Parts: sequence; C-alpha cells; structure tokens
Amino acid sequence: MKFVLLVSTLVSVCAASSLEILAAPGSLKFPDAGATLKTTQVSTLNENLLGLSARQVDGFPVSVDMFSRPRALAVVTVVGTEDLSLGGKTYSTKSDGVETVGFDQDMALLFGADRESVQVTAGGITGSKLALAAKQETIDSSVIATKRTPLVRELEAVYQLTAAIKAAGVQMDNNADVFRVSITGLVGITNDAQKQEAIADIKAAIEALTTAINNAYGGQAVVELLTFDAETGAEENAESREIPTHNIQKRDVQYKDVLKAARKSYQVAVPVSSDYPAIFAIFLGLVVILVVALIYIVVGMASIDPEKDSIIYRMTTTRMKKD
Repeated sequence: MKFVLLVSTLVSVCAASSLEILAAPGSLKFPDAGATLKTTQVSTLNENLLGLSARQVDGFPVSVDMFSRPRALAVVTVVGTEDLSLGGKTYSTKSDGVETVGFDQDMALLFGADRESVQVTAGGITGSKLALAAKQETIDSSVIATKRTPLVRELEAVYQLTAAIKAAGVQMDNNADVFRVSITGLVGITNDAQKQEAIADIKAAIEALTTAINNAYGGQAVVELLTFDAETGAEENAESREIPTHNIQKRDVQYKDVLKAARKSYQVAVPVSSDYPAIFAIFLGLVVILVVALIYIVVGMASIDPEKDSIIYRMTTTRMKKD
C-alpha cells in the first residue's frame, strides 16, 4: 500500500510526461506525432486496442483491425525523466494520474484467470504463474551499471521477467496478457553523470523486455512507455504526502460496477472476445448456405410438373375405391 501511495504521489507532482509506442502490430495505425492525450485516457486507449471497448480517445484516433487484435499489452512507467527516446512514435501527454481499475476489471470479466497478468514494481514481481516463474530466474546483475539500490532492484526484476518470457517460449493462446512495469528509482538522482548512467541502464532493460515480448507473441503485442518528469525532491517527501483527491475515483468505480452488472444481466454491450470474428464468419456462412439451399428446394419443387409419374402426383392424388 505504501508503494501505491508513493507512485500516485510521484505521478501527481510530475511536471511533464509523454507516451511512446515501442512496439505494435502492423494492423494498428496510430495518429501523427502531434496528437496529445491525458494520462488517464491511456486505459481507454488500451481498452480499444484490445477490443474491450469501441470507444476511442477524443483527438487521438487509432485504426484497429478487428480480425487481428493484439495478444499482449505491456505498459512501462518510468518516473524521473520526461523522454527516453527509444525510437518509437512519441506523443506528449497531460499528466493527471494513472487509472487502471476499470481496465483491470474488464480484463478479469472477459478473460478470467486463464491469462498472464504480471506487475513489476519496487516491491518485486507479482501476478500470475509467469510472475512466480520470473521470481525463480537468475540473472547477471553485472549488466546494470548504476549503484542506486532501489533502481537496481527494479531493473533486476525487469530482467527476471524478460528471462521468464523467453523461457516460456512462443504464446499461441488467444487470451490477452498484460504486463505492467513501474520504475521509480530514477527519482532523486541529482548528479548528471549518475543520472545518464541510470537512464542508459533503464533503456537497456526496457529494450530487452520489448524484444522478448515481441518475439513471444509473434509481433502481436503492444508495448507502451509512459515517462514522467518528477519534480526535484519528490522522492524524499513522497511518503509524507497524501493522495490527491482527484485521484480517488470512488464514485466513478461505483458507477462502473453498476454499469457492468446491468450489462451482464441484459447481455448488452458486452466486450467481445478475440474469437468473435471467426465465430461471426462461421455463423454468417452457415446462414447463407442454408438460405440458398432452401431457395433451391422451394424453386425446384414449385417447378415440378404434377403428372402421374411425379412425386407431386403420388403425394396429392388419392386412389379411387374399386368395387
């Protein structure tokens, strides 16, 4: 709980932020780099990318192929620098907090427990079976040059997750897996040389994780990087602060719970699964074939000449009684 408080406070005091798309399937078309969005809208964007919702972010249109949805989503959050510039398409964002409750509820409602959901934080690795496997991975810590202990622990957890994904191999199921990585150890580093060294380590860890996820899901994964430029001194005073009121979205969560209950009871606007396109094509083809067959049968029977040697004559004509 203390870590959640720390991350929420750090995000709330960030001066600037950005979103960088590190990897995405070729079927996804993102807007030009000049588009902007709020950080609280990232969850809405991800719901649309995974097919959980048809709602798009205003001013940030994304073209999605319904027949080729991403099979994995990774969101990496780095606090302490505004832009890492890892070669992806970068968008400026307005930092107003990070909302993930509704997104996680939709994922649990649609896919249940039969999926991978992993969280990497300063407190370690938590989540599904893959998280348990990641904790058992042994890595070479010598690749991490920075000596800042909190950051070293976070990067070691990232490399452990990377190793676990590689060991798991190619993922062929249709469940959408979600990975969340939070790196906050960069906050509080004031020495420029030490900060550049730490940033280089963070870049290397994120690139390794991106490559592993992309290979495991055959290029059908979305990897996003959210960076927040925290104010100086945020780390020292973070735990003494309280969570800002605008980040406690209790009323919004209650509304979502009522909405989900209504959707479930009336079966209206239920998020579709990744198998929906195939199911739709099968049912549509079957209906078309049956309709065409019925038309041929009706036309064929209507065109039969009702003579004595026809089936129509035998079925409709009764024989006369003989004495």
